[in-house]
Amino acid sequence: MPWDRPSPLLAAIGGFSQHPTDPLHVGFTVDEPKTNARGLLHGGVFAAIGDVAIGRALATWTDPPVPLITVNLSCDLVGTARTGDWVDVTISPTRAGRRLRAGTATFTTNRVIATVTALFMPTEATAG
Repeated sequence: MPWDRPSPLLAAIGGFSQHPTDPLHVGFTVDEPKTNARGLLHGGVFAAIGDVAIGRALATWTDPPVPLITVNLSCDLVGTARTGDWVDVTISPTRAGRRLRAGTATFTTNRVIATVTALFMPTEATAG
């Protein structure tokens, strides 16, 4: 099903889909707006989708959800995908503390092609 919280950036690159019942699972089809000049999935797409997907999963990991801001993002690009490929993204939350939250997104086609690790801070922690 389509991502239910689109942003201007995701709309510009074509967005992605969320699993209907599993918030730790998203995916997308590689199409032209997501590619570089060589027709391969652009590294910036890994970063953008990883950031959004991890942040959303971590924000909704608690009840009520907590708004988060990204404080660190790291990408390890170990493969690639081409136009038409389906890319599956699995989110693994690794920390959900009061002041910091962290998680990893693993991008796969028929093999792992990238991992994105992110660290977030609840916006309430920035006040005062």
